[in-house]
Amino acid sequence: MKNLLTGVFTLFAMSFGFAQFNIDVTTQTGNLNVATVDQTGLLNINSLTQTGNRNTADIDQVGILNVNTAQSIGNRNSIDVDQVGIGNSNEVMQMGNRNSASTWQLGVLNSTEQTQIGRRNDASSVQVGLGNSVVQYQDGRRNDASAIQLGSGNEAYQVQLGRRNDASGLQVGANNILVQYQDGNDNSATHVQAGTGNIAASVQVGDDNTSAGLQIGNANQLYQFQVGDSNTAIDLQMGNGNFTWVAQSGDGHIHVGTQMGNGNSMIVNQSN
Repeated sequence: MKNLLTGVFTLFAMSFGFAQFNIDVTTQTGNLNVATVDQTGLLNINSLTQTGNRNTADIDQVGILNVNTAQSIGNRNSIDVDQVGIGNSNEVMQMGNRNSASTWQLGVLNSTEQTQIGRRNDASSVQVGLGNSVVQYQDGRRNDASAIQLGSGNEAYQVQLGRRNDASGLQVGANNILVQYQDGNDNSATHVQAGTGNIAASVQVGDDNTSAGLQIGNANQLYQFQVGDSNTAIDLQMGNGNFTWVAQSGDGHIHVGTQMGNGNSMIVNQSN
């Protein structure tokens, strides 16, 4: 990581010695929209469209070949993008009112996609490193999705359908994969991955479900499925090559699983 960041800053210094050529296309249709765009470097590209009233956007690009494409359709939506590095990409689509999307990228070839349909949804992405990917999709009201990636080649996918769902993910390391899917209301999913090649997937269909996972090590796999209401699944994996499968169908189930070591396997099915 230290060598990566050193290389990034070295390329910054080299690029500033050449002619600088950035591109911005910003379009506003409506009333009292506010857009601020700052580009420093070479061949950074920004495309911003605001359609409606009182939408705000703050775009900052520093480096080479960073690309941001953002669109707000509605009222009082906000977009905040910070890109520092080389070849980072961000795409935001907002349809509705009072949605908030933020992206912070430091490094090389990181990508974020955020789609918000509805009202008062909040999506945030932080990426530090190389080749990380975040996809966030929200359709409903007052959903909150956050992803933090520190490392390289990590992937996070967060889908929220309904109201007041909360999904958060932290990935530290390389080539980890996280999937969080919520269809309902008041569901909560929290997952942390530290290591290499871990996989975590949480699927919640219903209301008031809670899932949490902590993976420390390499090549661990965690799968949590909840169909119903008020179910709880909490899992800890510390080691390498562990496998956990949890399926909860119905209401009010509780599962707490712990794996410490290597190559353990756990399969839990709960129904009523």
